[in-house]
Amino acid sequence: MKTRLAAEQYDFFSRIAELAFLNPFSKEREQVDCRVLDIGIGSLSFVERREAIQVILDERFKALERQAGFDIRRFQGRMQEVMCLAWLFYLFHGYQQPFIEHIKAQKHAGDKAIELAFAAELVGRFEQAGFTREQTAYYIALLFQLQRAFTFIDEAVSGECSAIFELRMRLWNNIFTFNPAWYLDYLCDRMEDFSLLLLGETGTGKSLVARAIGCSGYIPFDMVSHRFAESFTASFRAINLSQYSTGLLESELFGHKKGAFTGAIDNHPGLFAQCSRHGSVFIDEIGDIDIPIQVKLLNVIQDRVYSPVGSHDLQRFEGRVISATNRPIEQLLEKGLFRVDLYYRLCSDVITLPSLRERLCENPDELRSLIARLLERVIESPDVELVGRIETKIHEAVPPDYHWPGNVRELEQCIRRICLTGTYQAPKPQAGNEQTGFRSEAGGYYSAQQLLQNYCRFLYDRLESFEAVARIAGLDSRTIKKYLRSDK
Repeated sequence: MKTRLAAEQYDFFSRIAELAFLNPFSKEREQVDCRVLDIGIGSLSFVERREAIQVILDERFKALERQAGFDIRRFQGRMQEVMCLAWLFYLFHGYQQPFIEHIKAQKHAGDKAIELAFAAELVGRFEQAGFTREQTAYYIALLFQLQRAFTFIDEAVSGECSAIFELRMRLWNNIFTFNPAWYLDYLCDRMEDFSLLLLGETGTGKSLVARAIGCSGYIPFDMVSHRFAESFTASFRAINLSQYSTGLLESELFGHKKGAFTGAIDNHPGLFAQCSRHGSVFIDEIGDIDIPIQVKLLNVIQDRVYSPVGSHDLQRFEGRVISATNRPIEQLLEKGLFRVDLYYRLCSDVITLPSLRERLCENPDELRSLIARLLERVIESPDVELVGRIETKIHEAVPPDYHWPGNVRELEQCIRRICLTGTYQAPKPQAGNEQTGFRSEAGGYYSAQQLLQNYCRFLYDRLESFEAVARIAGLDSRTIKKYLRSDK
């Protein structure tokens, strides 16, 4: 027996289906939320909008159940697609807190996958709604991935400036792509083919971002054991290349066979061997490695096979590669210090993390929210008064135009030092090219083009990023580069 929807019902559930495909960190998500609720932009917070929509969905689906019982098989064609997405959206938010609790429990348990405590209930909901066992397993894995991605991105990236809003959206798209329909239909179990290169200064949080991405991949759900195929804590493996000499680095990356060299008293699995087909490896400071290692790394990423040191046996690598460097990659390529072919194997997506200077320039209030978030690592729930006192101490100790060379990592230690000593000694800011007045040194007035050129130089001296200057000045990055070259 087919279930038919009235035009108003179909229109409502279509808007919910649209929500299911929207990046939760995007402005479009807020716009559609507000259309569903028929409220103005900014009227409610994200959490308040989500709760309000869930109340309406609960009423709508209960009405359908009273009418004929909700069964996805009773809908056909496009209407079935709409109702499937709307129901999954409803179910996801209904089980959001249990999924969050499972994330906490799995973190505590470590690398051994634990049973999903509410699996029987959740499976029952899918069966009652007419989904097959294969569909149920797939969608439970997807719902858990969605919650992990939202949780880990939110934990890794905090702030309210435009650069941070853009970063969160980019990270979500890196996990689920810009077109979730493509992800669902073709890519959810093929993301190992898409590498990610993270750029940014020391202390901007590249390792935190890499972990958020690496722990948010699709992991299948087993309907028999009620466990996911592996713990998300085991799906992420990291190495900092700057910690090892060239000889040791090869062993750490590819592993070695017993007796391969002096001191190799046993077989040693390298980074790639430790990564599962559902996992990711994070290679930090990739700009620091020598050319011979770059060649071997290229072969692994390109051919997906490698041999441990001292062995001719080929092993297969099936995970995803995330890499990072704080060095200017364009200069490394120009000077021949980094292989172009390796770069093009690492750059399926390139994300540049904003510096603290850029963030505070875009939104000075960013400092307060960062203090609160960083304090949570020391104090579980810091009160507003303590946050305010530390902010005051920072303003007293740090000049308004302070460079923050250590970025968020430096700010975190600044907060800790203030907690211990009551003050922070910041290095004196370096003198820069600050031609920000309207008159030139000769006494004449600047032209509009000269003013814009000086403004771009002023921003670049502080932010050291063409993209950051372009975002703030509202210009194309190529125009920024032209202005900066012409003022020399």
